[in-house]
Amino acid sequence: MRRTIGWAVLGIALCIGLLPASSSRADDLPVGVVSFDSGTRVVREVAEALTGSGRSILEAYPAGSELFLGLVSLLPEDARIAAIEWGMSLSLGHDPARAAEVSVDALAAWCVAQYPGSRRYPVIVLGSPNGAVAHLAALLGAPFLTTSFGLAFRHPTTAPDDLDAYRETCGAAAERIVINNVGTAFEVVCHYDPIHDRSMVRVADFARVKLLDLPACYRTFLRDRLASDGTLVLVDCTYSWPQIALGERLFLQIGGLGAIEPSEYLERWEIDAPTEMRRESEWGCPRPFSDGVATYAEDCSVRLLRISLDHPSKYSLLAYAAYLACGGSRAETVLIDSFNHQNPRTNLETGIPGFWLPFNTADGLDLVACALGERTLDTVYFAPLPSFARSPDIVPLETWDELLSSHDTLEWIGANPERYPADPLAPYRFVEDLASLRDALGRSVLLRLPVETLAGLLARTP
Repeated sequence: MRRTIGWAVLGIALCIGLLPASSSRADDLPVGVVSFDSGTRVVREVAEALTGSGRSILEAYPAGSELFLGLVSLLPEDARIAAIEWGMSLSLGHDPARAAEVSVDALAAWCVAQYPGSRRYPVIVLGSPNGAVAHLAALLGAPFLTTSFGLAFRHPTTAPDDLDAYRETCGAAAERIVINNVGTAFEVVCHYDPIHDRSMVRVADFARVKLLDLPACYRTFLRDRLASDGTLVLVDCTYSWPQIALGERLFLQIGGLGAIEPSEYLERWEIDAPTEMRRESEWGCPRPFSDGVATYAEDCSVRLLRISLDHPSKYSLLAYAAYLACGGSRAETVLIDSFNHQNPRTNLETGIPGFWLPFNTADGLDLVACALGERTLDTVYFAPLPSFARSPDIVPLETWDELLSSHDTLEWIGANPERYPADPLAPYRFVEDLASLRDALGRSVLLRLPVETLAGLLARTP
């Protein structure tokens, strides 16, 4: 879930706790799933890009949220953060008893249901989710089937540094999921990040269900919806992180992607158990899943294109190169988005290349500097993720401005610099700003990436 706490978890939690339920897409989610998790949002953003309709991140916000968050935005920064955290303490996560109701098959079925109809696709993308993968799938005109689903469960308020308490409550919820899904190939990773998700871990556990094989509904979807000469694109992200085994198919991960090394987490939050390097909770593709996809492709004589990279940032560079390789792209502009603060539909309709940042952290700053190099672009649209967090690796807006203002025009998307990083209304402005871009720069022909072009880019990827 990570920096979701910033502008999504906290804001949504406050609104959900105090306002009537809405008929948003969030209501359609399976038990336990959070609508702003990275995997959930990638699936939904790709679905919107394929259909041309949707509300992007606002799907996660109930009716009336904008008014309420507008009032919160008038408060001083400390008060804004306190108000959002209070709301989160009321409503973030599901009743932990409901973990026993989680159906892994239902999670996969929800994913497939995002692509209704009988249309056959020349390409289907599946594997580990990230924002760059959303861009690639959208460019390919391909559905995306995710390997991971983020779930949150409430627990009694505890100190954010109390690893033992978190391990106990999250482990218990995860164990209920395992016990009640016998015969299904998956694992559960309890994700504890007391730096980036400090407010969240006080009141809720975050568990990620990771598929270890193709579920039956994925196999049916591939059989019925992939063209006879189609290609499977497997996102086999090998990014790893130390994890601790809690039981059969149960693991604990302390910390996650950012500019803070795993060793720093393990030194500060010690645990009396051995660690092993495994595919990372949020971004890594489980080895058994990638093996299962390869076996399926071989057995069914389906062409398989594997994208095996060892860090989410490398997918960002690949997706940006893919945009530049598309005929008709506005190569002298770029829209930099972050985490789940993205909307590939806008990039397809306007021709503006997208560049995805995992987070607005110091490593993200370096990634943008590397991608843009010495080029001077006509326009940089920048959509930073208001994090509400004060983690030490978050880059101040002034530093971003210094890096990006060397280009001819820099336009902020969503974020109000005077409210950043605690900007409750940022998601509303984000959606409005992108709609304005589509109105002003929209084209009748969408950007499209031939799968052969992607294969050529991969061949040149170090």
